[in-house]
Amino acid sequence: MKKILLITLLFYFSFINAQISFEKGYFISNDGKRTECLIKDLDWKNNPIDFRYKIDPNDNDYITETISNVSEFGIGNFTIFKRAKVKIDRSSDDLAKISQTGKPVWEENTIFLRVLVTGDATLYSYRDANLIRYFYETKEVQLEQLIYLRYIEAEGENASKNLKENTYFKQQLNINVKSSNTSDNDIKSLNYTKSDLTKYFLKFNKSTNTAGNSLNTLNEELSKTKKSIYFIKVTAGLSSVSTSMKGSSIEYRNISLDNKTNFKIGLEGEYVMPFNKNKWSVFINPMYQTYDDQKSYTVPGLFSNSPVENHNVEIKYSGIQVPLGVRHYLFLNDNSKLFINAAFVFDISSKTTIVYDEIKKSNSNPGSNLAFGLGYNFRNKLSAEVRINTTKELMNQYGAFSSEYKAIDLIFAYTIF
Repeated sequence: MKKILLITLLFYFSFINAQISFEKGYFISNDGKRTECLIKDLDWKNNPIDFRYKIDPNDNDYITETISNVSEFGIGNFTIFKRAKVKIDRSSDDLAKISQTGKPVWEENTIFLRVLVTGDATLYSYRDANLIRYFYETKEVQLEQLIYLRYIEAEGENASKNLKENTYFKQQLNINVKSSNTSDNDIKSLNYTKSDLTKYFLKFNKSTNTAGNSLNTLNEELSKTKKSIYFIKVTAGLSSVSTSMKGSSIEYRNISLDNKTNFKIGLEGEYVMPFNKNKWSVFINPMYQTYDDQKSYTVPGLFSNSPVENHNVEIKYSGIQVPLGVRHYLFLNDNSKLFINAAFVFDISSKTTIVYDEIKKSNSNPGSNLAFGLGYNFRNKLSAEVRINTTKELMNQYGAFSSEYKAIDLIFAYTIF
């Protein structure tokens, strides 16, 4: 089983390295030169500090360009990053580190800002892990951060442990980004989120737009928010199962049963992450299965002239196995993709009963295990997967009595919505 898993992983990661997807883009060097090229679109979750490009689509190698040499780069009409030297507040939302003054703590950084809306007022975003900040500029106001931070008031007569918010960004917009097309209520109702701020800047720019439809079209592309993608699937599978028993120092209880094929059925819920070109998802796949097997065997008697001893072992196991894991996709074309899984598997409502001759043991708390899978998906509708499970202990409550459960699953899934 370990060899199969190793070969599977080596094949998959070799395929990852071979798969390179570049899209039409450009970058502007420090000297102002614009270079048309092909840029690897990683659909960045965090703002990048570099990017990969090539000039000729037939080139096997790519070139890496960094923020120190590039003032701007873009892909199509939907991704633009501009370099800027900014003052940024990196105050944490972590309660152990959260601000106790409500005032920004500025540090100067050179970063790539993502353009969300452009026009008379331009909106930018910056993300680094859990840190999300928005910036803006107008014809009259130089680039600056829209200020928002949460804090706990810990000084003065009114000190408290209640969580408060500094929403100064609303005052910034009220002073610098306001027109006859926007109202006080528009600003008061704003949250410090991409969707709210984007809608507000679009509304402002529409009332002041002198560039016409071309700017509106560009803004529509830049400001698009990816919709969350969910799938619910019916899953059915076959499991090739092997079990082995150990009975402490009692030799005749150490026995392996032959492989047996079982049927399992369940549901899968999958959420596709809205970044990195929809290549990552999380899933949960509860599946019900039963396993019932027995074996009769003989062992030599205690002495050479003693008759052989006849023994029988029977195992019954049923329950809902619940893999909870992460999935990564590799797109072959518009209709087909490969995927690899890694999951933590636990049981609910399970029961195991083992009978050695006349001795019966039961357990309802099996151990957990890991699972690794490789599969193929067609049009997000049909999929097939080989899933390798690591060993699971069924008799988790008995220190001197063990039953190891191993399985390789072949799972088919059909998306119902």
